[in-house]
Amino acid sequence: METNEANTKTKRTRRRGEALATAILEAAWEQLSTCSAEEFTFDNVAARAHTSKPVLYRRWPNRTELFVAAVRRHRGHAAIERPNTGTLRGDVISILMQLNRKQSDAVMVLAKFGVYADWLGVSAHELYERTMMSDRPSIMMAIDDARARGDITCELPESLLRMPGELGRAIILRDMRPLSEADIVATVDELFLPLVDHYERLARAAAVNPCTS
Repeated sequence: METNEANTKTKRTRRRGEALATAILEAAWEQLSTCSAEEFTFDNVAARAHTSKPVLYRRWPNRTELFVAAVRRHRGHAAIERPNTGTLRGDVISILMQLNRKQSDAVMVLAKFGVYADWLGVSAHELYERTMMSDRPSIMMAIDDARARGDITCELPESLLRMPGELGRAIILRDMRPLSEADIVATVDELFLPLVDHYERLARAAAVNPCTS
C-alpha cells in the first residue's frame, strides 16, 4: 500500500511542460555559472535537473541552443528597472549599477564560453548576439527621460549611447569580476556626461548660427 501511495505521489509531482523546461534551464544556468565550459554537457545538465538526456534533446537539439536559452532566461529575470532620480547622471549611474549587479555574471559566463565558441560550433560574436535581450541599450531609458525633462535636446550618436555598457563589459572581461562603484561613477562623470555636453553645445551653437553647421 505504501509503495502504491509513493508511486501515485511521484506521478502527481512529475514535472511536465513549462515546469520541466524551467527546471532544466535553471539547472543549465547553474552548470554554466559554476562549472567549466567542458562540463557543460547534456549529461551533467540532465543530472542536475533530475531528468534524462533525451528529455533535453526533445527541446534543444544541441548545447548551443541550450546555452542560448539558459542565458536569455537568466537575463530576462535580471531585467533593468527604469530609474527615477530626476537627473541624467543619477539615472545613468542607476542603470549601470543594476547592469553590474544583475548581469555581470552573464558577461563572465559569455567570456568563459567565448573561448570555447568553436567547440560549441558557433562564433563568440554569435553567442553574444543571440543572448542579447534587446538591440536597444538600457541607457536609453535615462536618455528618454532626460529628453522629456528638456535636459537633452540634441541627437546623440549610437556609439556614445552604447559606450557606458560596452566599456563596463570590457572591464568585467578584463578583470573577471563585477565593476566597482568607482568604475561606474568615473565612466559617467569622466567620459559619458562630458561627451553628452559636447554634443549639446554643438547643437545649440548650430541653432544660433545655422550657416556654420
